[in-house]
Amino acid sequence: AQLIPAYAEGFHLYTCGAARYMDGIYAVAAARGWPEAALHKEYFSVPEPPDYVNHPFMLKLAKRGRTIEVPAERSATEVLEDAGIHVEVKCSDGICGTCAVPHLSGAIEHRDYVLSAKQRETKMILCCSRAAQPGGEIVVDL
Repeated sequence: AQLIPAYAEGFHLYTCGAARYMDGIYAVAAARGWPEAALHKEYFSVPEPPDYVNHPFMLKLAKRGRTIEVPAERSATEVLEDAGIHVEVKCSDGICGTCAVPHLSGAIEHRDYVLSAKQRETKMILCCSRAAQPGGEIVVDL
């Protein structure tokens, strides 16, 4: 706790490690005035996810003028690859952010561990996130 200074404009705090360790650092940083957007986590391994229920959704590709159905048992990155649209993927678990794309509209159930609340307003991690509702449509800038 003594190592974390009070927040100043432009500061960023990067953490890497176990979830409990990083949560402790975030708690101290929050108490010292750090905004969530200035805090960054990198996990050693994928945290235990909540009990999500997958459902199919539509992924609209704004630049291509195409809409692709993502079945409940597949990820958006898998379906895009099958459609001949390559998206760079590294972890497939939502911990690296490699497959982040600009999000234009639609309600998303964000299942990643890398985007800040502010970033989630305009980005989506394609390997793990899905539409918030069954049959929902998400529009991305692809």
